[in-house]
Amino acid sequence: MQDALAIAIAVAAGCWLAWVLGRRLVAPPCRPPDAPPGSDGFVPLDTLGRSAQKGSGRPQGRPER
Repeated sequence: MQDALAIAIAVAAGCWLAWVLGRRLVAPPCRPPDAPPGSDGFVPLDTLGRSAQKGSGRPQGRPER
């Protein structure tokens, strides 16, 4: 009885794994949507540095405490 249960679980896991991997193989690749044709997707670090700067989250007119 335990052998049958272990085999059933292994078969179910194998089917699930085959299903998930099969879906990943036929899924479209990830690409940046706004990249011009022929672009390699490279983004300069200067551009990332400027956009990553965060403020305190407070509105402009409100003073810091």
